[in-house]
Order: sequence, then structure tokens, then C-alpha cells
Amino acid sequence: MNRHVILLLFVSWAGAAAVEAQEVSVQRDADFGRAVAPFVKRYCVDCHGVKDPESRVSLVGLTGDLSKPRELQVFLAVYEKLEGREMPPRDAEQPTEAERTQAAKWLATSIRAAGVVLDDGKWLPPIKGNYVDHQTLFSGKTVVDANGTNPRLWRLTGQAYEGYFDKMIKQFNLPLRNYGEHKLTAPWNFTPQRDFVDYASAHRVGEAEIEFLLRNGSNVAQAMIKKHAGGVPSYGGYIKELATLIKAGDAATPEQAEALLAPTFQGLFQRAPTASETERYGSFLRKTFATSGGAGAAEQLLIALFCNKELIHRVELPTGPSRQLAPRDLARAIAFALTDSVPDELLAKAADEGKLATREEVESQVKRLLGDSTIAKPRVLRFFREYFAYASAPSVFKDEVTLMKIGVRGARGWNADYFVSDADRIVLAVLAEDKAVLRQLLTTKKTFAMTVSPEYQQHVKADAYRLKKPTFEADEQTLMKIYEVTIATRADWDPNRQYDFPPEHRLGLLTHPAWLVAHSSNFDNHAIHRGRWIRERLLGGRIPELPITVNAMLPDEPHRTLRDRMQVTRETYCWTCHKQMDPLGLPFEQFDHFGQFRTEEMVVDREATADKKNLNMYGVPRETKYKPQPLDATGEVTDVTDPSLIGPVKDPFELIRRLAESEHVEQVFVRHAFRYFLGRNETLADGPTLVAAHQAYRKSGGSMNALITSLLTSEPFMFRMTNQSGKE
Repeated sequence: MNRHVILLLFVSWAGAAAVEAQEVSVQRDADFGRAVAPFVKRYCVDCHGVKDPESRVSLVGLTGDLSKPRELQVFLAVYEKLEGREMPPRDAEQPTEAERTQAAKWLATSIRAAGVVLDDGKWLPPIKGNYVDHQTLFSGKTVVDANGTNPRLWRLTGQAYEGYFDKMIKQFNLPLRNYGEHKLTAPWNFTPQRDFVDYASAHRVGEAEIEFLLRNGSNVAQAMIKKHAGGVPSYGGYIKELATLIKAGDAATPEQAEALLAPTFQGLFQRAPTASETERYGSFLRKTFATSGGAGAAEQLLIALFCNKELIHRVELPTGPSRQLAPRDLARAIAFALTDSVPDELLAKAADEGKLATREEVESQVKRLLGDSTIAKPRVLRFFREYFAYASAPSVFKDEVTLMKIGVRGARGWNADYFVSDADRIVLAVLAEDKAVLRQLLTTKKTFAMTVSPEYQQHVKADAYRLKKPTFEADEQTLMKIYEVTIATRADWDPNRQYDFPPEHRLGLLTHPAWLVAHSSNFDNHAIHRGRWIRERLLGGRIPELPITVNAMLPDEPHRTLRDRMQVTRETYCWTCHKQMDPLGLPFEQFDHFGQFRTEEMVVDREATADKKNLNMYGVPRETKYKPQPLDATGEVTDVTDPSLIGPVKDPFELIRRLAESEHVEQVFVRHAFRYFLGRNETLADGPTLVAAHQAYRKSGGSMNALITSLLTSEPFMFRMTNQSGKE
């Protein structure tokens, strides 16, 4: 091409690009003048004006030109505060959702245009769910331009994955020791966090997991080959074509190998392979048969199938113009929402016969599963375990010196597993009654004592074994002391009985030792953590993450009460966040970090400890002396939209009763149930679904089954977006 022509084209392109850039700049300036400048003037400059601006950030005189480093830095901070709903502050005039969305959209677009990469996934973790405005969600208004549930692969829980192999081992009577160090475990461990662990967006299967999957699949495949090597087994499950192929040995034919595919699918997945699976795995069989023979091809096929996506994921893709999940995918979604296993016979049959096409048909199956007491539904119990966050109590370390303070000598005298299993039994008892579930869990004065956790009850006879012992063990005696429950002899103990707590000393799960110990440390209560739990889980509040520049340590002054030591959090820089947590957590100082009710707090008596009579020959104290201090269990509820909640409280019991009667708290509870059973955070588009779920809960008298049924028959559960405008 002539160089002059090339130059002409270059000049033309450059000119067009310049004109386009100028047009974009003009449009951006116009959008700034329309969407952002009035927003800043109305909602921001009162605090961030010219004179003495808050945090030394003035928003006066900004032009919207983010090519200027200062404006980029300022608007990046504005965007983060606006998106995080930290600004405007709650006590200031609030923008409408449309105004907030319009301003945030301009900011995000302009910040990206300036070359800054924004994290689109930062609002996906469970802990960020409260950042969607609560009042807008429950306003009953439909927000058209927000996202629903995207097509996705949702990784199975570790329990579901391991349960599949348990089933295979039993079904085919395989010679495998699937317990202890030999157990076929899930190749992923959920990262410890404060909120729900099973989110569709949170987990990806990487290289390390694939290696683990192959190892598990290989172990089971080899056991399958060994089981079928003697011909058709005379007992246990079997795949006839597999036994025939292995028996043929070197005389096996390609036709015998290909005949293995359909019955193997049926044996492992209780279904026939699809056309694409027949083509893919059929080709794989032919190739491996040519190189490895019949037994080798069979083993490789089994390994491949044990790494099939169906064994790793819930596949949730829309089918046809309706966007509804494919019947089999929907059946699996329902089953894995409630259980750790594939659909039972009736649910699978409904999917095969096209009887999951309507909301009413899905509702019928959900109600059947929830109403059948013979069908284990461990996922429902796990919701409450993760929501109340009490199951971590056994992992809270208590050293021997600390244990001796409550009269416990040696590790055998302390067993926080009992607290967790007893709390589990309380949850199950309330669920069995299924009335006013949240209120009952917050206000019950009952407990079980020294039970075995539900997941082990069917495998061990611990209760029967312990009933034969004449006396109580040391850890059982410690538990009764903390519970303040008197059981005279072993014969008087009943693991299925609900015992009464002292009525003036306990009220619901937040005063149960399981929850109290889970929110404690070796030495103290975690009053801040307890307050944060209430703010986020019951009030739907938002607590920013701790800045990395902050040394979050209380003074090491054991001669002062915890409340006194927490005065450091009232410094101006800290109190903005701590005022949302501390007044909610400090009422639970009514209990020590072992979960014992108390009326005074023990602190180190420095004078008595340093007394000459307490010093050894080297001048070192023989023991640390303690003295009682008056206990202050007061607190306050602030910064919530429900006026019935606001005000001081004299103790944890007044706080709990106020929370238990609040409709706002019920709505926040519904939001958390949505996240758990849908596997994602709610968006503004989910407002009608949340309103319907809350209405179902209230109209049914607080039935958890009604709440779950509403969620599992909702559009976000049954349908998927056809446009991938969001990220899962």
C-alpha cells in the first residue's frame, strides 16, 4: 500500500479517535454535571466543605476530571464510601436508591476510564450481604435493572461429596476402609469465616483439588475392578457388563467395552448418559481400550466418571426460553438445598416425568421433603449452626491455668463439644415444633444436657454406653455446674429430656454456653465480636473491615474489668465503628468466658498478689490473687431504622427480648436464610422474593418450613438469568 495512503488513513483514524474521545469527555462532563455534582452538593459538602472538612477531605471545586491525580484519589474514596453505604452517615439526609445508583455508576465508569481496576467481586462474600439497603429491599417495589441468579456451577459441600462415596462403597460392597485416616475426604476445606461457608461464588476447583479428586476416584475405581474381577458378584450391587468385560481378559472386544458405558452411568448416577456424554465417553473408551485393554479401559472410565462435574457441582443452567432450570438440575438443587445427597426416588421420578414444571409442583416436592421425618435434612440444622456461629466453641482454646479457675483439672474436665451438641438438639426441638422459630431460639429457657451431636447419633451408641456408667465423668460435672442443672445420679439423666435453666439466668441461644464460649478467648469474653454478631446477624448492620494500620489490642491490664479496658475503643478514630458493636456486646458480660452466669467480675488483685506472704524466696508470687468487681451489664441499641429497638438496656435479657419481638430482626433473619439457601447475596431485584418469604414466615406463625418453601419455590431459585451481566 502507498505510504501516503497509509499516512492518510492514520491521520483519519487519529482524527476520528480524537473526536470520539472528545465526545466521550463531553458526555462524561455532562453526566457529572447532571448526576454527581448535585449529589455532592446536596449530600456531601455540609461535612466536606471548604472550612474544616471532615477527615480533611473537601469536595468543593471538583470538576469531574479524573485525569487529575487529586480528583481521582478523592473520587475513588467517595466511590468506596458510597458503595459501602458508609456515606452519607446514617444520621444525615439519605439519597434515594436511584440517586445513589446513578452517582455510583458514573464514578465506577470514570474511575475505570482513568485506568484504575475495581474489584467487581468484593460484594459477593456473605459478609457483604448487608450492604444492600434494607428498607428498599422490603419496600415491595420491583427494581427492574438489578441482577437475579446467574447460570452457575455451585460446588457441592464436602459432606455431599463424601456422602456419595459412602453410598458407592455400601452399594457395591467395596473392600475399602472409609474411616479415620483412610476416609475419602473432600479435596477442599472451606476457609474459616464469620458467615456462611457454602457460597456459589466462593469456591473454584483448582489444580490441587483435581489431583485429590483423581486420587479418590482411582482408589474407588480400583476397588470396583477388584470387586468385579471374580465375575458377577454373588452379593452386593454390581454392574453386569463390568464383570463380563473384566472376566473376558485379553479376549475382550471393543463392543464389550462400549457396552459398559450406559449401565455404568446408571449404576453410578441412576440415569442414562446424554447424547454428548455418550459421544465423549464412548470415544474415550475406544481409545483407552486400544492402549490398555478391557480392564484398563474400565478403570479409566470409572476414574473419569468419579471426577464428573455432577459429582463435584450442582449444575444450574437455564433451559429453553423460560429460563427455568432443567428438571434434573432443579431436582438436584432442591435435594442439595436440604440434604447432602442426590434426589430421592420420588423427586427424581418427578423430574423424569416433567412434574417440576410449575411452582405448585416444586412446592409439593419441597413440602414433602420437609415434612418427612425419615429424610435427614442436615443442611437445615447447618443453617442455624452457621447463622448463630456456635459450632466453633470446641476450637476455642482454654489452657490449664484458665481451666483451674473454674475448678477444672486436666483436659478431660473440659468438653465444649457437649455445648454444641446440646445447642443442636435445642434447634432441632424448636424446628420440630416449627412455630415462632426465631423467637423461640432467642428466648427459650430449655436445654438438653450431655447429648451426642446429631451426625454421630446413628453411628454410635454413646448414650447407651454412658448410661451404664455409675457416676458422671469430670467433663459432665463441669457442664452441669455451668448449666446450673442438678442431676443427682446417672439413672436420673435422660439425653432426650429438656432441662430447665434457672429462669433468671438464661434466655435463648445467645445465653447458651455454646454461643458464649464460641465468642470468647482463653482469658476473656469477646464483647466486640458478640456485638458485631448482633449488629450484622440480627440488626442487618454493616461494620467495615479493620484497617491494617490499627493495632486491635486491648490493654494487658488484668486488674481492670473488660469494660474498663475497652475504653480505648472510644477514641474518636475507633468509636465510629465500635459504637455499633460495643454497647450490644457488653451486656453479655453477665457471663464469663466459660458461659457461667455471674453477678461480679474477678480481676487481678495486684496488692494481694505482691504481698510478701505470697512471694517465694526469689520474690516471685506463688499464685495470682483475684478480687471481685461490680458487674456492669448495661448496653444500648442505636443506629437502626426500627424505633422500637432503640434505647438503653439494663442487661442481656432486656436486649434479647427487645430483639426477639422486632419485625426488623425477623426480616434480617429472612435475608440470611435467602443467602444460605440461594448461595449468594441478595440484590435489589430480590426484594419481592424477600417480602414474600417474610410474609410466608409471619402468616405461618413463624414456620421455618414455610420460609424455606417460599425460598425454594421463588423465581431466583427456580430460574436463571439468560444474560451474564453479573458475576457468580
